[in-house]
Amino acid sequence: MRLSFAIRALAFAALLLATVGGAPAVAQVEVVSETTATRLEVAALPSSPGRFLLSATVTTGFGHGVADGRIVFYDLTTSTVLGWTDAGRPSLTVERLAPGRHLLRADYAGSASRLPLIVLPSQSAEVALDVRATPRLILSSSHRAPPPGAVVTLTAAVTGAQGVPSGAVSFRDGERVIAAHVPLDRTGLATFTTSALDDGIGGILVVYDGDGRYEPASARIEPTDEGPLAQADAPRM
Repeated sequence: MRLSFAIRALAFAALLLATVGGAPAVAQVEVVSETTATRLEVAALPSSPGRFLLSATVTTGFGHGVADGRIVFYDLTTSTVLGWTDAGRPSLTVERLAPGRHLLRADYAGSASRLPLIVLPSQSAEVALDVRATPRLILSSSHRAPPPGAVVTLTAAVTGAQGVPSGAVSFRDGERVIAAHVPLDRTGLATFTTSALDDGIGGILVVYDGDGRYEPASARIEPTDEGPLAQADAPRM
């Protein structure tokens, strides 16, 4: 659509030049078009869970970059525009995408800023992005205040809105790992029994590794007047 408009504009300009001064003249304008290819890359930002950097690279048929033109980023799964930018700054940061798979695409609109050269538009291939949900992780103990040497069973419960989580958890006593990669069962539970908690349960921490649907997370036991209460920490990357 932009190409046909540019061609009509050039034809009109040529007609004006041909009729300047009331005398017919011969004007020739050759429109040169250049094809482009757009590539989209998506990367998670480790320092900002849930945020992703979309980067588009537009090259001409001769392998050169383009100087200008709008790039629009689409989420085809939700039929929404995530945002747009200029080819001179072809990156966009997005966040708050719903958990699940998203098919993303970058569209370059082309440019007619250097007439008679017209840089043609192009689209990237679809890129799949799997956005993981934040799970709820609860750590509980079979004893509220066990004496040294007492047998204690620690239970980690992982739940979430995307179905029962899978994967494994690790139990820590401070900086010491006391049980590594304990697998979750079909209900999202993992248990570990020990009698080696010399300092009680105050320093116990459970770390969930995450899986294809859920982000990693950690939780510890928070003693209260009514018994141990576990609260999930911020997602761990």
